[in-house]
Amino acid sequence: MYDTRPPSTRAQLSLKRPHRLALATVPPRTFAFCHTFGLTVWIALAEGSGWSLILPGLLLLLWPALAYGHACLAHDSKRAEFRNLYFDSLLFGIWCSVLDFYVVATLFIGLACFMNNMVVGGPRRMASSMGLFISGALGWSLLAGFNFRPYVSPALDIYQVSGALIYLLAIAWVMYGQNRQIGRSFMEIKFQNRVFHALLDLGVVANRADDINTLLDDSLRHLHSDFPEYGFAVFLQERQRPEVTRYAAVAGLTLSQKDERRLGSLLASLHEQAASTIKLNDGDDDEQLYATSMAGRLSLYEGWLIVRASRLDDALERMLTLFVDQLAAATENKLLHLALKQAAERDGLTGLYNRGFFESALQQSIQGKAQQPGLDFAVLMMDVDGLKEVNDRHGHVAGDQLITTVADRLKTYCRTGDILARYGGDEFIVLFPSADLTAANRLENVIRTHLEGQRCIIPSTDGANVEVELRLSLGSASSTEVAPQEVLGLADNRMYDDKTQRRRDRIAG
Repeated sequence: MYDTRPPSTRAQLSLKRPHRLALATVPPRTFAFCHTFGLTVWIALAEGSGWSLILPGLLLLLWPALAYGHACLAHDSKRAEFRNLYFDSLLFGIWCSVLDFYVVATLFIGLACFMNNMVVGGPRRMASSMGLFISGALGWSLLAGFNFRPYVSPALDIYQVSGALIYLLAIAWVMYGQNRQIGRSFMEIKFQNRVFHALLDLGVVANRADDINTLLDDSLRHLHSDFPEYGFAVFLQERQRPEVTRYAAVAGLTLSQKDERRLGSLLASLHEQAASTIKLNDGDDDEQLYATSMAGRLSLYEGWLIVRASRLDDALERMLTLFVDQLAAATENKLLHLALKQAAERDGLTGLYNRGFFESALQQSIQGKAQQPGLDFAVLMMDVDGLKEVNDRHGHVAGDQLITTVADRLKTYCRTGDILARYGGDEFIVLFPSADLTAANRLENVIRTHLEGQRCIIPSTDGANVEVELRLSLGSASSTEVAPQEVLGLADNRMYDDKTQRRRDRIAG
């Protein structure tokens, strides 16, 4: 048959794990009611009342199970357990009246009820518990008559006092367990807050870093500052050649270059491991090394985050997983950003800076000269002679090869601070920041000495090799000669003057 009750009703009737308060009170409640049933049986046998007292006492054995079921079925198990504690007081008050207010039992049972409610709800709840206990006792006395049994026997007193002590110790044990759980929860929350702040720091570092090396170095330094008890290292290895470590960073670990190479080789041998976290060293040292894989998180590399820790627990493993995700995402985003930046700044054929980047750098030099008159700059313009002839006779493949050949050779002549760019189809340009005409003249002389007239072999469209003589027209200028805004124009004019003169010389020759 189909269940025609609405979904909410079926959900309320389904058993679920109750609140920790309901779980914690199961053992003490079960002991208390079983002990009270034992007390009832003892009194019944001692006074000969028999089953007339024992049979109703069986209800005491049912109540702990009913209370637990009530908490499991309730929508709010914590509130349900609060009601169970109130009902404990009422039920025990009634039963103390049934036992004719046996003094030792009434005293200890009442105190236990009041203490339970005091612990979970404070003085106000304890007062309510006292009211329910007294109401239950007086209500049953009004229905069944009031009798007073101050004493039964010394043995029963010993039984009751022993049970009360055991119950109090059980409550103390429960409270100890709850305090430990609260302490663990507090430590977990504190640890999670540290992880959260570390993740925020990693996000800030990722935004500030200019390259992958800076990103990894700064990220690990922040991780180590947030978690000084751990040491960290990261290795990024080429996917196609896992034995090649492309990037590496260390913080809080003492690793020599030999150690880094050995660790990189070890990780290369583990690149196909399915496990996310692997123990690297099997020694008996207090500190162990664990590696968490970035498998599948990077497009170009295989990555590993290394941590030095005394042991690997669930909290640390979850933390490593979060850090690996953050580092991998930051690295992948930075790689994409650098690729886009290179595509925006570089010439697609030669790999040199493009015209847009050069003009931006030139404007910075012009502004620097305006702010600091002593900060000069120079420009050298170059034009590859004969490119149109090569394109027409041998095809654009040959022309492109000529351009890349010239670009490669110019790279070897330029210094680190020089900005070499492809300015147009057959034009190259070099910006010398913080330099005068001397720097441009030096490079011009190097080019005329080592590049001019050199012959190179380039492929043509039909696959044949063609020998081409390298010829460049040059023109340089500096901000020491003209206004900063006129430097580029002066260099351009001088380059075309050089081209015209060279053409005349070839015709005359």
